[in-house]
Amino acid sequence: MSNENVDILKRALQREKAARKQAENILEEKSLELYQITKELQKTNEKLMYLVGKKESELQGVFDNLVDAYVLMDISGNVLEMNHSANQLFGYDIIDDKLNVINLIYKEDYQYAMNSFQKLVTKGFFSDYQARVYTKNNGVRTVHINASIIKDKNKKPIGAQGIVRDITEELLQKQIFEEQKKQLSVIVDNSSLGIALTQFGKIIQTNKAFQNLLGYTAEELIKQEVKDISLKDEYAASADSMKRMNHGEIDSFTVNKRYLKKDGNTLWAKTNVAAVRNHNGDIKYQVALIEDITEQLEFEKQRNRLVKNLEKSNQELNDYAHIVSHDLKSPLRSMNALISWLKEDYQEELDENAQKSFDMLLKKVDKMDHLIDGILKYSSIDKTDQPNKNIDLDEVVSDIIDVIHIPDHITIKLTTTLPVVQGDKFRLQQLFQNLISNAVKYNDKEKGIIKVSCKDIKTYWEFSVSDNGQGIPSKYHDKVFQIFQTLDDKKESTGVGLSIVKKIIDLYEGKIWIESEEGIGTTFHFTLKK
Repeated sequence: MSNENVDILKRALQREKAARKQAENILEEKSLELYQITKELQKTNEKLMYLVGKKESELQGVFDNLVDAYVLMDISGNVLEMNHSANQLFGYDIIDDKLNVINLIYKEDYQYAMNSFQKLVTKGFFSDYQARVYTKNNGVRTVHINASIIKDKNKKPIGAQGIVRDITEELLQKQIFEEQKKQLSVIVDNSSLGIALTQFGKIIQTNKAFQNLLGYTAEELIKQEVKDISLKDEYAASADSMKRMNHGEIDSFTVNKRYLKKDGNTLWAKTNVAAVRNHNGDIKYQVALIEDITEQLEFEKQRNRLVKNLEKSNQELNDYAHIVSHDLKSPLRSMNALISWLKEDYQEELDENAQKSFDMLLKKVDKMDHLIDGILKYSSIDKTDQPNKNIDLDEVVSDIIDVIHIPDHITIKLTTTLPVVQGDKFRLQQLFQNLISNAVKYNDKEKGIIKVSCKDIKTYWEFSVSDNGQGIPSKYHDKVFQIFQTLDDKKESTGVGLSIVKKIIDLYEGKIWIESEEGIGTTFHFTLKK
C-alpha cells in the first residue's frame, strides 16, 4: 500500500473517530436533555394526578352533599349512580338493587314521560319536567327534573344525568295557600267593612263594601288617590300618623274621618290603617278597614242630648220633691197642732167616739209625715258626691242593732263574718237598716229570730236577712219592692222602705229576691258586686 493510500486511510479513520466522538457527545447531550424532560414530565404528571384527584374529591363532596337528588343512568334508563339525597327520595341503593327509571314512572304519567325522554335524546336536555313517581318507602311523590345527555368523543349519546327535586310538599303548601287565598278573597269581598289596599296614597284594590259606601266602581277607585276621596283638612290631620308609619315608628293607627262620595255627599267612617312591610321593614302597602259610623255618631249625639235632658229632669224632679215635701209638711204640722189643741180643749165635751176620731186623724197626719220623709229618702238615694270607700259591714250592722229599737222577745244574729266592701256608708246603712227593721216590725212570734249572713260567689257577695215572722204571700214578692206598696196599714209603714232597698241594690249592680212561707218566715237574698 502506498504511503498516499495509508495517509488517506489514516485521515479517514481520524474523521470517523472525530465523527463518532461528536455523535457520542450529541447523544450524551440529548440523553441528558431527554432525562431532564422525563423528570419534568414525571413531576408534571404527578401534579396533574394530584389536581385530578383533588378535583375528583371535590366533585365527590359536591355530589354526596347535593341537597337535590342526582341520578346518573345509561341510555337505556339503567341507574348507574345516585347520591345520598336520591337514595333518600327513591328508597333504593343501587349497590344492592338494580333500578331502571321506567319502573319509577307513575302509570298515568307514562306517555308524558316517554315524550319528555324523546325530547331529551333529540335536544340533548330538558328542564322543568314535572311528574309523579313511585318510591320504595315514601309512596307517590311529585318531582321536578332538569336533565341532560352525556355523549362520547364521537358525539354519540351514552347516558343521561338529572337533578331531581321533591316538590310534593311545596305543591301541597301552594294548594293550601291558593285555597286560603280564595277563602280570604271571599271574606274580603263579602265583608261588611270597607277594605282598601293602598300604596303611598294610591288606591290599588278595594272590596265591594268600600265601593258601595262611596258609590264608585272598582275601576273608578283604582284611578283615585286617598286624598281625592278625603276632605282636605282631615287628610292633613292623618298625615302625621302616616309619616310615623312610613318611618317605622308605628305599624297601625285609627282615625275617624269623613269620605267624599261620588254623589258629593260625605260619610263619617272609623278607619284602621295597618302597614304591610317587606323583610327589610320597608312599607309595601297599607291596608285600611273602613267602618261607616255616620248613624252611630248621630245616635251618640241623640243619646248625649237625652242624657242631658234626663239629668235635667232628674234634678228638676228632686228639686220638686223637696219643694213639695216642704210645702206639704208645713200644713201637716199645722194640722197636727190644731187637732191636738182641739182634742185637749174639748176633751171634756167630746165623747169616746169623737176622741177616737181625733186619734185616727192624728195617726193619718203622722203617717203622711212618714210618707213624705220616705219620698225624700227615695229621691236622694242616687244623689251622692261622696267617693266609694272601704266599708266594714260587720261594723255597719252592729251599729244598726245598737240604734234601732229591738223588742226583748227578738234576737238578731250574725251567722257569718260580713265582708268589707267598696261603697257609700249612708246607702249601705239604709239598705241593711230597712231590711232588719222590716224583719223586726213584722215578726209575730213569741221568740223572734233574725239572722244576717253572707257568702262569696266569685264576682259578687250574696247576703241574706231571714226571720221567723209571719211570711209574705208569693203574689206579693215582686210587688213589695214597688214604691208606696205595703201589706198592712200600720202607722209607720209607708211602702217606701223596700223600694229604697231595691234602688240601692240596683245602684251596686246587684239583684234581690224573696224566699218566704206564710206563718214560717221570710228570707231576703241580695247580691252586691265586689
